[in-house]
Amino acid sequence: MSNDYLLVVDDHFGVRQLMCEFLSQEGFRVKEAPDGYTALQIASEEKPKLTFLDLKMPGLSGLDTLNKLQQIRPKTQVVVMSGYTQDNALTSAVQSGLVKHFLTKPFDLDNLRLILPSLLSNPWESSN
Repeated sequence: MSNDYLLVVDDHFGVRQLMCEFLSQEGFRVKEAPDGYTALQIASEEKPKLTFLDLKMPGLSGLDTLNKLQQIRPKTQVVVMSGYTQDNALTSAVQSGLVKHFLTKPFDLDNLRLILPSLLSNPWESSN
């Protein structure tokens, strides 16, 4: 069982539940947040190794949450999740380097299982 703590941020309960169950079955400790504000509160109190972040959320958007998360936990790996791959803000964020990892919804859990090791191989894992 891994001691890695992962954070799942999505306003849709079903997506959070699916991700949390999947990641828990893969041996990870998982916390969840229904919105960006809650995610920032959790991340400021604890140090998630990896955060899965929905792009389109009411209130604080995924990109706004990502910007603030980078300020409080700059070395935390973030995977943006969205069904909106043609979003101008997302394209700009990818081109600027703000978004390094992206999962298209609906995502394939078998594929996620295969890429998890590379997502977790963060060279800064013990810092910040």
